[in-house]
Amino acid sequence: MVKTLSRPLLPGNRFLKFFLVFLAMSHFVSFTTNVRAENKGPAPDVKVGERLFNGLLPTGDGSKSCVSCHTMYTGDTMNWNPSALEMAKVAAEMDLATFKEHLLTPTGAMREKVHVKYQLSDEQLFHLQGYLKNLAIEGIDDKPLSINKLLIFLLLGGLMTIALVDLFFTKKISYKAIHVLIIVFGIGFQLKIVAHDLIDLGRSQDYMPDQPIKFSHKIHAGDNKIDCLYCHSNADEGKSAGIPSAGLCMNCHQVVRNGSNSGQFEIGKVVDAYENNKDIEWVRIHNLPDHVYFNHAQHVNVGNRECQECHGDVENMHIVKQENDLSMSWCLDCHKETMVDFKDNDYYKTFEALHKDLAEGVLDSIRAADIGANDCMKCHH
Repeated sequence: MVKTLSRPLLPGNRFLKFFLVFLAMSHFVSFTTNVRAENKGPAPDVKVGERLFNGLLPTGDGSKSCVSCHTMYTGDTMNWNPSALEMAKVAAEMDLATFKEHLLTPTGAMREKVHVKYQLSDEQLFHLQGYLKNLAIEGIDDKPLSINKLLIFLLLGGLMTIALVDLFFTKKISYKAIHVLIIVFGIGFQLKIVAHDLIDLGRSQDYMPDQPIKFSHKIHAGDNKIDCLYCHSNADEGKSAGIPSAGLCMNCHQVVRNGSNSGQFEIGKVVDAYENNKDIEWVRIHNLPDHVYFNHAQHVNVGNRECQECHGDVENMHIVKQENDLSMSWCLDCHKETMVDFKDNDYYKTFEALHKDLAEGVLDSIRAADIGANDCMKCHH
């Protein structure tokens, strides 16, 4: 019996074997990729979709660009339309046929007015939805920063540095008064910026955050005359005014499902929160430091203060903002000026000496500060 001995592969043969295996794998990967691509179909051109959304490509004679209604960034005035990101999240959950119907044959009075002039082909709709899906995943970049006090502060610092260098070293400008003016003005303005920022530390006057639902106090409290205590029912009995639940909102919105400005979209969020037992995450606007005690009942019930005295003309605000700075000096000044309904309020009947002074004409009125409103321990206990 003859035995045949197997010889080891030469280096060249090993390379050839490796190359053939690699080539086979490459063909397999290419084949599966092509199959998947054929199953998926062509990918949308996100750039074309972005141009359509921003109105850089025509969407129909006389039609508005999508971004003119569905803005990327919020402003100081109420935009009743859903934001670009909200619309992107809605579009991402639709198939192309539903997206086409939603855009070109919309239901609801608000969308019908705007969408009636849109004329988009299936290809354009495909690219537009692709852009919105991409936007829903990636989100929107932060709003570009505008020139602010920090940049002015740094610019003044740079000018003062140049003035000092030229004054003592380069001496390009012969008039020293120019250097002195730049330095004095720069230091003065910088000190003013620092002082105001330190004073405003922890304060948020004019704070006007975006809310999860576009809720207008002007429509509810102003136009429809809904009393503040209907929604903020704790204001005359508790420390906090309270935030209405979705269930309370549904007392009206069981019937009212179409807003005069916002259509169905915003009210739909309230309905969804109620039906799915979810909390609406409202953003708090008026917020005092933790070391300050404030009681709404003391002011609203006992003091008979109107909501507008602290919160401003809320019934004419679409977007509520913090009207006053809520600083300690603001509170103290109010206590010094505000007269108390002393005679007809049983809450103050224990102040016998003051009642006697009023009866004898020693005092003609009682202010909040006279009964201890400005004592430190009233708010910091």
